[in-house]
Amino acid sequence: MNTVAKPFIVIGVPPNVLTASSMMILLIGAFFFAFTTDILLYLVFITVSSILDALDGAVARAMGKASRFGAFLDSTVDRVNDAILILSLGFLRLNQLYILVFLVASFLVSYIRARAESLGVGLAGIGLIERPERILGVILVLASYRVSPRLAEALLSVLTILSVVTVVQRIMQVYRRINAGN
Repeated sequence: MNTVAKPFIVIGVPPNVLTASSMMILLIGAFFFAFTTDILLYLVFITVSSILDALDGAVARAMGKASRFGAFLDSTVDRVNDAILILSLGFLRLNQLYILVFLVASFLVSYIRARAESLGVGLAGIGLIERPERILGVILVLASYRVSPRLAEALLSVLTILSVVTVVQRIMQVYRRINAGN
């Protein structure tokens, strides 16, 4: 049993509550960040939110409460959290075009995987940058902003490019796999 998840299991916190809590904590953090631009405080909120997001599945399995709705809710909240994280970069007045393209590419990376899987094509591990790397990338952009706004913008541009490349890689992979079956 996951030692971090154990307290939640012992007191019986429903996994869907952890999922929803990850979103609420990130939303509260983004709210404070919007008014204070306190990057360190926001990073604490991001960390707590990410831990809860990582624990919900482990808690669900350990409690025997894993469900299709839980998986659906988790994926939905992941997209909301992605939007909150990426859009919050706008509070630092970073390049809005990079933020927009990064947001769309991030959603497409996830959508392409889900749609491909519904067609029987698995895409786990395909592409340069999946969700954990994107979250880490946003954290690096935020942390680097404290050193240099230009560095943060450069990292955001790299993150955006990597996300777009991942979209293209996944589309190409789906195309190859579907056409290989015909």
